[in-house]
Parts: sequence; structure tokens; C-alpha cells
Amino acid sequence: MRAERLLRLLLHLQTRGQSTVDQLAQSLEVSPRTVQRDLDALSLAGVPVYSIRGRGGGWALLPDYRSRLTGLTPSEVMSVFVGATAHVLADLGLDASSDQAVSKLIASLPEGTRREAEFARQRLLIDHAGWDDRREVPRWLDLCREAVWEERRITITYADWTDPFTVAPLGLVAKARTWYLVAARTDGQLRTYRLGRLTSATLTDDTFTRPPDFDLAGHWAASQREFRATRPSYPIVLRVRDHAVRRFRPTAPMHPETDGWWIIHTDLENPHEACAAVLAQAGNAQVLAPPELTDLVREAAWTIFEATTR
Repeated sequence: MRAERLLRLLLHLQTRGQSTVDQLAQSLEVSPRTVQRDLDALSLAGVPVYSIRGRGGGWALLPDYRSRLTGLTPSEVMSVFVGATAHVLADLGLDASSDQAVSKLIASLPEGTRREAEFARQRLLIDHAGWDDRREVPRWLDLCREAVWEERRITITYADWTDPFTVAPLGLVAKARTWYLVAARTDGQLRTYRLGRLTSATLTDDTFTRPPDFDLAGHWAASQREFRATRPSYPIVLRVRDHAVRRFRPTAPMHPETDGWWIIHTDLENPHEACAAVLAQAGNAQVLAPPELTDLVREAAWTIFEATTR
């Protein structure tokens, strides 16, 4: 347990830089006294931690110190941190490095832990891709990745906007099958752009300084919360056959009925989207609420029937 905490302490100082004892204690969820003992233990073990006295002080590692995973190439390390989602690694050109990196990591473990890791690896696989392998192939991904890595501005045209504009790319996000670019506009406002909607992109020679307080994961999480809060909501209740339930995303516990039917609550953006979703199931979904949706589905179904029987 303590070895794990010491490693977390080392990684905290390496990734976040100078920190006070209170900040370290809060991050590790231990007391300041425990942090002080752990810092002493790291120092005795040869890790170059040192204290900075006075106002604004704290603990830090020597600037040139980095813990390393021996034998891993930068591409292999990157593939581990991105994750072993096949289509994400393929888009980034890192798929060939993933298996090599996992093998090297397992080989570096103690024998007992190595056996456990190999046992789990042969019995557990997480594949985030759906059965339909068609996905958006991001034309400008390589250029955007280069811009993010080298902190260079890019000039883009986006969607229906005819005039090009320049942004400072801060990060790339892969959500399911779709890639997004998080970038700062010239006025400093952060915006998210879907790569599939870029109509052009040009890498410039103009560099920028990345905001020191920008955190990609934190920004993305906040953006998702804001999107959900402002997203149009149209709650409905359906009676759905068991093999069609996966076509909907329940927002509450489902209730089983007889003969393979389920009562589900879900949430779509508007009545027309809900109507289309129900009609797409061809009798495998029935509207229970709201009544207006029942009328809308009935009218749409009758229109379709008339059009196909003429």
C-alpha cells in the first residue's frame, strides 16, 4: 500500500510540479504528517526531492529528473496512455506499437504480478467499437496532431463558414467514432471543432504558448456537462420488445412485461426525432407517453401507408 502511495507521490511531483504538503496530502488523501514521512522516504531512496522555503514554497523534484519506463519508445508509451481502443490507435498511427508496449510492461513486472497481468490480459478485452465499423475518417487529423504537438496555430474553414480563421490547437478528443479539436480563438475563447466538419486546414509557422492552467480532460468534462444542461429535452415512455431495447438509451430503470416487452423511459431532443425513432422499429416500439407523440406517430405511419399503397 505504501509503495503505491510513494509512486503516486512521485508521479504527482513529476507531472504537476512544485506542490505544498497540504496539496500533496489532499491529492493522496492522507495526512500532512504521512506526506512528510513519504517525502523523507523518497529522499532516502535517492529520488531528488527538495523543499523550497518561504512564501510560495513547497516540495519539488530536480528539474532534470524523470522516472522512465526502460525500453519503451515514445510511440509505445503514447499508445499505452491513449488506450488500446483499436480505431483510436489506428487513426493516430500507433496501433503497431500497442502490443509491443504491453509486452514490455508485463515483462518488467515481478514474476507473480506478471502472471496475474498475463492471466487477465488473456481473459479480458475491452472493445469500444460497435459492430458497424463505419466511422468518420478525420481528413485533417495528422495536421491537427502536428499542430497540437508543436504548439503551432492553424488556419481553418469550418462547416458553413466561408471565411477562414486562425486558432491555437490545445488538444484532440476521440469520442466514440468521432474526433474533435479543442482550440483557442484569437480572443482567447475556447471552442470545440468536429474534425469531420473542417473543410480546410493549413499549418502556420506562428507558434503560441499553451495556457499553463489548461487541462484537456477537465475542460472536456465541463463542456460535456454544459452541453447536457443546454441540450433540448423531450422525455418519453415506450413499450419496447426486448430485441429493440438496445436502440434506445433508458434514463430510468426498465420494467419488464410479459412476452418479452419492456417499459422504458428515455429522452430525445424533440417530438420529430422521437417519432422517427419509434417508426424505425417497425412495430417493436409503442408510445405510452406523451399523448401528442402517439398522435404524431399515428399520423406519420398513416402518411407512409398511403404513399406506399398508391
